Amino acid sequence: MSDIISWDKAIDMKVKSSDNKDLGKIQAITKDYIQTKEGMVSKNYYFIPKYHIQGYDGDKLWVSITKDDVKARFEKEKAPDPSEFDTPEYNQRKTSMVKQYPDFESSIPRYNSEQTTASSSSVSAETTSATASQDMVGLPWEKVIDKKVKSSDNQDLGKVESVSTYYLEAKEGLVSKKRYYIPKYYIHGFDGENLHSALTKDEIKDKYERDSPPSESEFKTQEYEEQRKKTESIYPQFRYGVPFMAKEPGVALKSESSGETLNIPWEEVIHKHVRTTDNVDIGDIETVGNEFIVVREGDVKIHHYYIPKSYITKYDGSSLWIDSPSTLVSAKFERETEPTAEEIKMMGNEAPKRKR
Repeated sequence: MSDIISWDKAIDMKVKSSDNKDLGKIQAITKDYIQTKEGMVSKNYYFIPKYHIQGYDGDKLWVSITKDDVKARFEKEKAPDPSEFDTPEYNQRKTSMVKQYPDFESSIPRYNSEQTTASSSSVSAETTSATASQDMVGLPWEKVIDKKVKSSDNQDLGKVESVSTYYLEAKEGLVSKKRYYIPKYYIHGFDGENLHSALTKDEIKDKYERDSPPSESEFKTQEYEEQRKKTESIYPQFRYGVPFMAKEPGVALKSESSGETLNIPWEEVIHKHVRTTDNVDIGDIETVGNEFIVVREGDVKIHHYYIPKSYITKYDGSSLWIDSPSTLVSAKFERETEPTAEEIKMMGNEAPKRKR
């Protein structure tokens, strides 16, 4: 078992990425990041936020993200402003690490690197760490190759040919091949069989059908940045994998009068309002999971409510209604991260028993 060491003793130690690649040696440590230098002639400098450090294995430090991710986000010629690290994904990471390791600010925790080394070819350390469950990560990006892609209007877009930092490439057709370079943050989820885009096929054909990959500058638009922030506020682990979503109809409701079941597709209820028993609008549906819906409230101060489907009582075409007063919504359903399957089951069992 490796020892817990203080940060000041980590200077000159080697650093490894989650996919077991060298990131050089530590040159400097601040309260916000570590600086590593890779290479003797052609030098690369990485300014890695401290809470992305997974731990110390007795020989070197491990980072929770892949080398490609480190290079894309933290390779710089000079020290960054700490405000650059202030993202929903990183703040969630920080909260999780402090909760698991209360002394993280002063000491680097022990870390068993064997699991990461054995699985580095398929998943990142983030997906195997105690702070990120499989439910949160969903399908790792490196596993989406050959998966089918559907547009928001349920039309085929072909299969995934490749994945890059900013987009995935889908190829449609065998003879007349069409290639779509779809920005990652417009991928809505994975239902176990298909990846789903948040855009219609016409939108994708108009914006992203082309013969060669787009330039990085095309992803520096205000629209895309807003989509990125919106997605990461719901799924902090989106950088590492596509979230799971329901494959079958999103919501099934049984009529109390006729006894017939109404199946509402998930794509129909996305962005619909959610109302409580006292007729209070608590926000809009962002995501439909297998057992729950995610409701987002607010624009500046954002709240996310993970509500089991068993609480849903009716749908009137514009709003879903849940069997709970607004005064209990925050205490019962608000979460900073996706609840575990056990927590969802427990909350679902607490739903009021309605007459059938």
